[in-house]
Amino acid sequence: MSSSMEKNAEQEKHSSFKQNLEYLREIPLLQGLDYESLKLITMLSKQIDLIEGDQLMVQGEDDGCAYYLINGNLRSSYRLYDKLYQLRDHAPGEFLGGLALLGPAIRLFTLYATESSSVLRLKRDGFQKVMNQYPGSMAKVAANFASVLSAREQGLLNQIDSEALESANQALGISLL
Repeated sequence: MSSSMEKNAEQEKHSSFKQNLEYLREIPLLQGLDYESLKLITMLSKQIDLIEGDQLMVQGEDDGCAYYLINGNLRSSYRLYDKLYQLRDHAPGEFLGGLALLGPAIRLFTLYATESSSVLRLKRDGFQKVMNQYPGSMAKVAANFASVLSAREQGLLNQIDSEALESANQALGISLL
């Protein structure tokens, strides 16, 4: 390989690393992590290209991964007995499956691509190695997780009226954990 080709490949790799680092900085769960932690997580992450129909998560399985949607569209679905419910589409910039980074988490939903898409995949084992190496980072992740969970539940509360609130009262309260 010529030196100019090697230089171009190295520049492209560096550019990809910088872009992936920026994606990770956008993830609420990772807010406030020091540069060294984020750098290691970035090095351990992998960009994956999907075609329509590719599944990222499968209901009932624990894949130990979380995904940042770079481009395209993902859809979540839920199977109850013989009926499949299409839940919602997920847009670029969403971070999905972050709970799996913290420990075993059986997927409650299937997540699949509805068009050509790209994601940045983070694996639990690599993430936990970084957290063990930088213990202060785990405290930040835990605090961020609590904030994200509380904000998500507040968003749900803001979407329902008082009549629906009375019938949904058993399903709400996740932030009380």
